[in-house]
Amino acid sequence: MRDAYVVLAEKLGYVGSERLRKVLKRLMDKEEAEIVASLPCPVAELAQKLSKDEEEVNNILKGLFEKGVIFMTSKGYRFARDIFQLHDGTATDVRLDDVWGRELLDLWEDFCQAEWYADWAKTVQTWNMPVWRVIPARKAISKGTKLLPSEDVEAILDKATKLALAHCSCRRIATRCDLPVEVCLQVNRAAEYAITRGTGKELTRDEAMKVMDVAEEAGLIHSVYNNSGVPNVVCNCCATCCVFYYPLTKYGVLEKGVAKSRFQAEVDKATCKGCQTCVERCPFEALEMVKISGEKKLKAQVNSEKCFGCGVCAVGCESEAIKLVEIRAPEYIPV
Repeated sequence: MRDAYVVLAEKLGYVGSERLRKVLKRLMDKEEAEIVASLPCPVAELAQKLSKDEEEVNNILKGLFEKGVIFMTSKGYRFARDIFQLHDGTATDVRLDDVWGRELLDLWEDFCQAEWYADWAKTVQTWNMPVWRVIPARKAISKGTKLLPSEDVEAILDKATKLALAHCSCRRIATRCDLPVEVCLQVNRAAEYAITRGTGKELTRDEAMKVMDVAEEAGLIHSVYNNSGVPNVVCNCCATCCVFYYPLTKYGVLEKGVAKSRFQAEVDKATCKGCQTCVERCPFEALEMVKISGEKKLKAQVNSEKCFGCGVCAVGCESEAIKLVEIRAPEYIPV
């Protein structure tokens, strides 16, 4: 019988990776790895293979599910479909810190930096359309601006039947910033999953809105999958830890993987006080201070090529000199 860790690493596309093997060995002992490598498989059949009773096998599977290693489908439990799912599923659970401390998270960071980030960027380079999209900060939008349901935080929350709050796996692993971590908003099926596993706490609509407000004030980027449907997650991302923003920027393929919002920041130079807060807050380095004729102070200016329309700059502008303006048609967001 083949080594179960090798089988699982191969399923994830990293058959020869010693770093991924260390992650898998931290997550599963040998017997657990052999069970996972056999999935999907009826419990009765697994029990017979292992010479165990079905209740014991079910308890092992439940433990693997709670650790984020396996996932329930209509055909029963299965292993993570890719690195992305295993990364998010296993790193979001703060309860595991009591068992392993930072060991698992550090193993993930080593694997990501040494192997996965570069491969992830190569994959994204082949895409015809970004799968991730920035949605504008609510507080950055001028009153009366018409938002589409798929880019309006409040509309997304109004349509949700279930909401839950989880910890950001990316910031837990990377720790390259000190921004809030418990701000990952799970929606509908994703919320059910997080609540069932115990990795997320259920929220009311108003509680979820407060989380989004905290994220905006902190300077995090609202992000969803790039389509017009109700998303299963509203991430609040930073540019230094997120597995989309950080590696794709590092390898120069950010716009292949992440779509800008339909908006762009615009500075009212007459109102701008030259405080430079926007420059410090912008996650895309899209703002700079420039000399304006007749003015003693430098004023903020937006680089339209770099701006992703997140609104982080506008939310932090005390003089309210920055607003997001619509520059892309509704058809920009794919169905």
